[in-house]
Amino acid sequence: MNRDQVFISYSHADGDWLKRLQTMLAPLQRQGALDVWADTRIQPGQLWKEEIEKALARAKVAVLLVSPDFLASEFIARHEFPTLLEAASKEGLIIFWVPVRHSLYEETDIARYQAAYDPRTPLSTLTAAEQDAALVQIAKKLRAVKPPTSPSKPPQPPESPPQPSLERPERPERPERPVLFTRLRIILVLVILGGTGLYYFGREFYQTYIATSAVAKEAVAKEVGAKEFHDTLKDGSPGPVMVMIPAGTFLMGSPENEKSRNDNEHQHRVEIKQNFAIGKTEVTVGQFRRFVEATSYRTEAEATGGCYSWDGKTWQQTADKNWRNPGFKQDDQHPVVCVSWNDALEYTKWLSKQTDKEYRLPTEAEWEYAARAGTPTPFSFGATISTEQANYDGNYTYGGGQKGVYRQKTVQVGQFPANAWGLHDMHGNVWEWTCSEYDKDYGGAELRCVSDPDSGGPRVLRGGSWLYEPEWLRSAARNWVDPRFRLDGVGFRLARTLTI
Repeated sequence: MNRDQVFISYSHADGDWLKRLQTMLAPLQRQGALDVWADTRIQPGQLWKEEIEKALARAKVAVLLVSPDFLASEFIARHEFPTLLEAASKEGLIIFWVPVRHSLYEETDIARYQAAYDPRTPLSTLTAAEQDAALVQIAKKLRAVKPPTSPSKPPQPPESPPQPSLERPERPERPERPVLFTRLRIILVLVILGGTGLYYFGREFYQTYIATSAVAKEAVAKEVGAKEFHDTLKDGSPGPVMVMIPAGTFLMGSPENEKSRNDNEHQHRVEIKQNFAIGKTEVTVGQFRRFVEATSYRTEAEATGGCYSWDGKTWQQTADKNWRNPGFKQDDQHPVVCVSWNDALEYTKWLSKQTDKEYRLPTEAEWEYAARAGTPTPFSFGATISTEQANYDGNYTYGGGQKGVYRQKTVQVGQFPANAWGLHDMHGNVWEWTCSEYDKDYGGAELRCVSDPDSGGPRVLRGGSWLYEPEWLRSAARNWVDPRFRLDGVGFRLARTLTI
């Protein structure tokens, strides 16, 4: 049976709140955007418990109207809530809870799940206008939820350990000359051969790969004075190291003959119109800790149910796993993980206030542009990759590469060689959030940040991680998940808008 309904669980003592929520959702239900179910839909002659069980089986989202009466209800505790918890664990059911009155929710499993409104200010403590505004926001969040498919959307690691190959692996391919030298040689041949068509092809090649790498970088340097830089926080300490990236044009996506290519990697020309800066490395545990200590911020994993991790067979969400304790040892130089898109956004807001500069996440197009650093190959290092260049599951190979190490955890940032633009770990270590909403067909969402942070559409992840195969580390490989999702292999990298 498809899960396609919004199931509202409530105590009859809170019936007025049910009516108000149903009233707010009525336009969406009329348009067919939502199918909202509560026990008020049970008709005379129908078996009450049986109808509730049917509705529970169809729920894609469960909305809990939480109050002391809700928590005291024996029926909810015995029949509704256990069924919802099981569906959330095994089938990816999304649980939202709405604090309608002050209660001891912290003493129950409800505290593990996403609150649709700040539990510190239950709806009953707000003015009438504030209550309506809160219900509007809750309705928008419900409208944005997609039907669940599994507890996590990233492609899963293999269900069993890979068997060792009996064949001797091929040696990794190496380019005979530096990429830049090869491009200059091509341009020289084009000039010698002449011809109008070849001339224009050569000119475009130069403008795309050479001019943007030199002239534009020089222009960017005028704003901050160096290729690498850091802004200063209000206490005088240095912020994260950033690298200037010049505006330019590149081919985004992968050619049809690229190994392990997915059908959402349509290759198309993209223009990055404005210079920008991007983090030299992923944001570290130490950098994130500073933000948390300054603001007392609690991540979504800490507040609502923990972080997902891979136990060798399935994804498991564990309540005590979060950025402080992802399940493996980290120090302050490791990339922070178990952070949602929303958590990353809060960090960028704080850093922007601290530096008076516009920090954000990179767009999906900016991310791939920076990862490629002018290269058209699957990886910025060439046609293949090794575990001496990136952190991934080395039991697997790509493009004639050799098997390597499977470290089974993150490593400190900056341990592996940088790409041609000085960026570390664009391939592997952790998946990185972008600010863009996922669009399978590349309809333009890759060029911009999400305009409404509260929208629930999937956000794009890039780069692969320590627990994935090398094919997911390709510059063109795409992943996408809910903005509240957190995983022990997901972190983020900063971007910063420049004024020129």
